[in-house]
Amino acid sequence: MTTTSETTTRQHPNRIAARLGTGVLVGLVTVYVVAVIATAPLGGGSTTNPLVLAGLAVVGAAAVAVGTRWPTVGTTAGAVVLLVTVFAVTQRIAWTTGTTQWWSPTDAVGYSAVSAYPAIVGAALVAASVVRGRQRDTTPDL
Repeated sequence: MTTTSETTTRQHPNRIAARLGTGVLVGLVTVYVVAVIATAPLGGGSTTNPLVLAGLAVVGAAAVAVGTRWPTVGTTAGAVVLLVTVFAVTQRIAWTTGTTQWWSPTDAVGYSAVSAYPAIVGAALVAASVVRGRQRDTTPDL
């Protein structure tokens, strides 16, 4: 006969609200940063500039780090990134081409509609958070 003891810990509502609020803020900043990096006026002709790829890699690595360190913040941030992308697609928000307003938040949301970069980072945030949150104690019951 095996017995297991489970301890349930309740978190304070203010702490949960703070994590969710932080996740929303991180998600919005992530959408903006990814869009600004991807539309930065760097040369490259018909290819993506290596500095853009390096910047996106840094943002992706930071997203995975946030998701694994703070699963609640990461899940919320990833969901916000994906929801902003879906919102921009369904509302058909336009963005300007060229280098005149590449830092504009309106263009950042519009760029999310046509770019896979924010969606990939949002999915990485959610996936990293879910993997971290699903880790269990692997010791066998005796």
